[in-house]
Amino acid sequence: MRPEPSPSVPPSLAGLQRALLALVTGREAPGPELRADALVAGDSRASADQRIAVYAHMVRTRLAEALASQFPRLAQRLGAEAFGELARAYFADEPSRHPSLRFVGARLPGWLAARWPDAPVVAGLAALEWARADVFDLLDEPTLTLDDVRAQPPERLGELPLRLVTAHRLVTVARGTATWWSSPDAEPAPDKRAALEARATEMLVVWREGTSVFHRSVDDPERAALALAAQGTSLGLLCDTLSAEQAEADAIAEVHGWLSTWLAAGLLVAATA
Repeated sequence: MRPEPSPSVPPSLAGLQRALLALVTGREAPGPELRADALVAGDSRASADQRIAVYAHMVRTRLAEALASQFPRLAQRLGAEAFGELARAYFADEPSRHPSLRFVGARLPGWLAARWPDAPVVAGLAALEWARADVFDLLDEPTLTLDDVRAQPPERLGELPLRLVTAHRLVTVARGTATWWSSPDAEPAPDKRAALEARATEMLVVWREGTSVFHRSVDDPERAALALAAQGTSLGLLCDTLSAEQAEADAIAEVHGWLSTWLAAGLLVAATA
C-alpha cells in the first residue's frame, strides 16, 4: 500500500474523489490510497468502513438493476440469483466506464461470448437485447413512405435513394436466439440442438419505429441488401447488385418485395432528409 500523503500536503478534491471511488468500487486508485476514515467521518452508529460498505453495496445493486433493465429476458432466463452472480462477474471484468448507466451493458454480449463459448445462445440473447436497448434512444428521422415512392417519376425510379434509419442494428446470433427471446421458457426444439452445437447462426434486423422496437429474422440475400442500404444506395444499384447473382426479372421482383416490407416497417429514411 502506498503511504498516505503528508498532512502538510492535503490531496486535491479530485484526488479525494478518486480515492473514494476506488474504495466504493473496489478498484485500484490512480493516485495515493487513503483509508476510509481519511475520507468519511465515522461515529458510534457506524464506522467509516461501514459507511463506505453501504455505498459500495448501493453501487453494486444499482449497476445490477440497470443491467437487468437492459437485459430483462436474459435475467428472466437465468433467474435472479444466477443473473446477480453474472452481473458481479461482469462488472469485475468490465467496470462501468461512462457516467451514464445507459451504456453499462454495451460489452456484455462480447463478454458472454468469450466467457461461455459453449452457450452461444446466451450471448446471442444478450446481443439481441442490447441491440433493442441501443436503438431505443437513437436519432428520430422522417421515414420514406409509399407515397414518396409513387411521387418519383417512373423513368427516375432507379435513382430513388435508399438508406436505413439510424435507429437500426443488424446482428448475427446463434440460431434459436429469436425463439428464446419470444418464448423465454421454451427449450430449443430437438432439431435445433444440433444446429446450436454446430454454431449455426441466424441474422436479425432490429429497428425502432416511433417508440416501439421490433426485430425479425432475415435471410442472406436480404441481409446483404440491408447492409448496402445501411451505407446508402439507390433502388437501381440494389437491383443491379442482385442481378449479378440471379435473373434480372427475379432480382427486380425480390428488391421490390423488400422495398414494400421496409416501407411498411419504417426502415428507410425519407429521401429529402
